[in-house]
Formats: sequence, structure tokens, C-alpha cells
Amino acid sequence: MYKNIFVNQCGYLPGMRKHVTIRTDKPVSFTVLKSSGACVYTGRADRRVENASAGETDYVGDFSAVTESGFYYIVADGLGESDTFAVGEDTYADLFRKSMTFFYLQRCGYDIPESAAGCYGHKACHTQIGHAFQSSETRDVTGGWHDAGDYGRYVGPGAMAVAQLLYAAERNEVLCNSYQCPERDGFATGSPDASTAAVSDYLEELKYELDWMMKMQREDGALYHKATCHNFCSFIMPEDETEEMVLSPVSVTATGDFAAVCAMAVRFYRKYDENYARRLEEASRKAYEAMKGMELSGGFKNPKEITTGEYGDVCDTDERYWAAAELYNAFGDEQYRTDFETIAREKIYQGYGWSDMGSYGNLAYLNTERPTDDTLREAIRQAMLSLADKLINIAEADGYGTALTEKQYIWGSNLSVANNGLHLYDAWKLTGEQKYLDAAAAQLHYLLGRNCMGLCFVTGCGTNAIKHPHHRPSGFRGKAMPGMLSGGPCSWIADETIKSMFTKEAHPAPARCLVDMTGSYSTNEVTIYWNSALLQLLSSVTA
Repeated sequence: MYKNIFVNQCGYLPGMRKHVTIRTDKPVSFTVLKSSGACVYTGRADRRVENASAGETDYVGDFSAVTESGFYYIVADGLGESDTFAVGEDTYADLFRKSMTFFYLQRCGYDIPESAAGCYGHKACHTQIGHAFQSSETRDVTGGWHDAGDYGRYVGPGAMAVAQLLYAAERNEVLCNSYQCPERDGFATGSPDASTAAVSDYLEELKYELDWMMKMQREDGALYHKATCHNFCSFIMPEDETEEMVLSPVSVTATGDFAAVCAMAVRFYRKYDENYARRLEEASRKAYEAMKGMELSGGFKNPKEITTGEYGDVCDTDERYWAAAELYNAFGDEQYRTDFETIAREKIYQGYGWSDMGSYGNLAYLNTERPTDDTLREAIRQAMLSLADKLINIAEADGYGTALTEKQYIWGSNLSVANNGLHLYDAWKLTGEQKYLDAAAAQLHYLLGRNCMGLCFVTGCGTNAIKHPHHRPSGFRGKAMPGMLSGGPCSWIADETIKSMFTKEAHPAPARCLVDMTGSYSTNEVTIYWNSALLQLLSSVTA
């Protein structure tokens, strides 16, 4: 059914700002109804937005007055009705559990039982010994999370995912500690009750990735960039990919990201396991020293014999920036402070993506209790607020409150949406101004259904979710694994599946350039670091 009325399909906390977007060419009254059909609120969508990204005219209305727990939908004369949505304090419990369970289901080298994972259970995969590229060195690199729709494991994106999940735990400890490993109660009926273990199931899951990254560290402290086969496999289950496991050459980005995230993790694990915290510290310091001695002009490049995801990054200064700030915050050595401040005085870096790690460094520096330069702190603060204000202006000019311009619907646009929400949340923490928190939450609402396609971009959630993601276990089983954030619209028209639907010269408006088809890796793949961005945003705006 063609939709004209768009809301967050998963719902809202009672106190959240709530907007509805209606596709229409004139102002219109709307009614909020309980699932029983009883009217609870009547409003008017009268803020007009010419939405270039979606190629439409929108009118926006506010129904924040609806705060009573329950299930609702919105109607407007001649325009149909919205998807059903919830209002309540536990609105996001199911979304959180499914999105976090994704990491468990992405475990590599681990027997995942059907009792915990349903049809996605499988025997331990990728247990073959790893061979360093063009070297006689071999090593055990079992463990970690499969990165995306493929079965590769990549240090930089993995470090980003762990960092975001650590921030999620710091901002919303109650929500994150509610997570239980599916092995406790089963995949379909996982209980939201908190674990009684000394370390929460949540932190145990993150440790699974940290442990793998430590296996990727060479004796000299540097880290191999990734562990993959030479090429992507077909749509098979992970234990059926049995080709040679290759360790790609070391990179500055992998080494710097690892140094940073291990330092960050120390403060989370120290209170549970002092020996493990010391291991993290030793690995972090060793990686940092290796990073300082590394120079790889132009960043990591795939050897011609390896065609799996490159994660190339021509600039590694932001990784050095993050690492220096994180190690100073964790360990206090003046050299780390000097290294960070030297870079920051030249340029303040920002970003939450795998290729732009500056914001992690800014948070580490601003939040440390150790001595810092007041002038530099203020410069960082102003840079963060300036970015947030730009995002606010973009969001206010979009019918769905999305902080993306028409040209920013690129590969992984939903990561940009989530990370823009994090920048806006940072501004709220710095100022206490409600407009930033409302705008941050609006990015979550977009991802969960308030968008021009009327899709919840998280599989298995909402009333009209993505059903055919580019994800090998899902494709093999013929059913989408729940809790995965799709990459989102990409106007590049970059894969053969979407090219069969559109051409670069004739395609929909940018915000509509997605096909919910398994083959469309440029619009409909999933990754661990898209999910981590979603979870950090969710934990932040609901704390």
C-alpha cells in the first residue's frame, strides 16, 4: 500500500518530541488514534517543506502531547493512515535486544547452537590457521565478529564498533546491562532481565571482539589490517567457507584504532578483571609505539591478489589523534598529551566513521580528568557545536528531520544518519539545549520508519522492515536475521542489482535510491559498525 503518513514504527518514549510527516501539497489536519480506534489527539500538519532529497512536498505536524503508554496510528482525510507505533517506557527493549544479538550471531570461530540462534546457528567457522600475506608467518586468528554481509574480519571497523558499544554502555548502563546472551534463554524468547554474572553479557560480547583483535597484533606491536580469504565467497553458511585465511599487511589505521580502543576498554574491564585490563594496556601501549614508527603513504591498499573489503583510508592522522587522546585519558603519560595537542592545534578532527575517527579523540580529551589546555578545549568545544549547528540547519530543511543534504545519500547513508545523531547528542551534552537532543532523536526516528520510503531500516522491527538484506546467512536461509541496520539509500547506483532497476541518468530522488533485494550490497548490506552506531545513538537519546 502506498503511504503518505510517516512515523517511527517502533515508537517513542513518552517524553520524546514526536513529529509526523505527511506527503501532501497543502496543510492538513490529522488524528492520532489508539489501536482500538479511540481518538486521543487532533493536530495540524502545517509546516511546509520542499523536500529535494525525496522529490516531494511534505507537511510536518507535532503530536508530542501524546504521552500515555499504548499503541497508536495516525489518519488524515484522503491520505490513509500511518503504521502502528508504540508509546511507552520500554518501547525500545525489543529493538535493543535484537540489534545487540546481531553481534552474537556474527561470531566467527564459535559453535552457535540452534537453541540460541534458530536457523542461523552453525558450527565453528574459519578455524583454519591464518597465513600472513607473502610471508611464512602463521598464527591463530580465530574469533571476532564477521564484519558485514560477508565473512571478513577487519580491525579498523571492529575497533570502531567496540568503541561505539562502550560509549553506549557508559551512557545507558541500565539498558546495556539488560542484554542477555541468547544462549541463556533462547533466540526467540531472550529475557531482558540483567545478567547475574560478574561481567555483563554485554561486555562479554565486546570482549569476544577485543580478544580477536589482540590475536591480530604482531610481536612488534603493529596489527594486520584484516583476516579474510582472498575473495568473497558465494551465499553459503560461514562454516562452508574453507579457503585459505590470509592476513593482509599491517596498516597505520588498524594499529592506531586498536591502540585507542584497548586504552578505552581498560576503564570498563578493570573493575571486573585486573589481569585482563593489564593485557589491554600492554597491547595498547605496544600498538601506539608501533604506530608512531609507521609511515604508509596513501593508506592501506589491497594487494592485487586480495579482493575482499579494502577499508582503505588515505588519511591516518585522525587515527593517531584518537589514539593519543585515548591513551592520555587512560594512562596519563605526558607524551600522549603532547602528541594529541600537537595535532589538534594544527587541525581539530571530527567524525564517528571508520575513516574519520576524530570525534572519539575529542570526547576522550574533553572528558578526561587529567590536565588539559583550556584554550584547546574551548576550540574543540566550539568546533563540535559548529558542526551540530550545521546539522540542525540541514535537518530543519528536511521533511523528515534528517541531517543529510541531497548529495549525502551515499553508500552507508544510514551510518551517516546515526553518526549525525551522535554529533547532535554531543552538542546537547555540551550545552544542555533541548533542540540538539530532539534533533538527535529525529535521526533515530528516520532510521525506524519516519522516512520517505516508509521503511524501518532495521530487520525484524517495526511494521514494515527491510526483508532482503545483503547478508550471507540471511540469503542462504531465505529469511532476514533480525536486528540488522541496512546501509540505506545510495544515489551512486553502484551494484548490478540496483542498476537493473535504475540507471545513473534516470533514477529516483536520492532518498529513494534503495531496493530491498539481497543483491544490492550498495544499498542493502549490513555491518557491525552500522549496528554499533545505531545502538550508541539509541542508548544516548533514551538514557
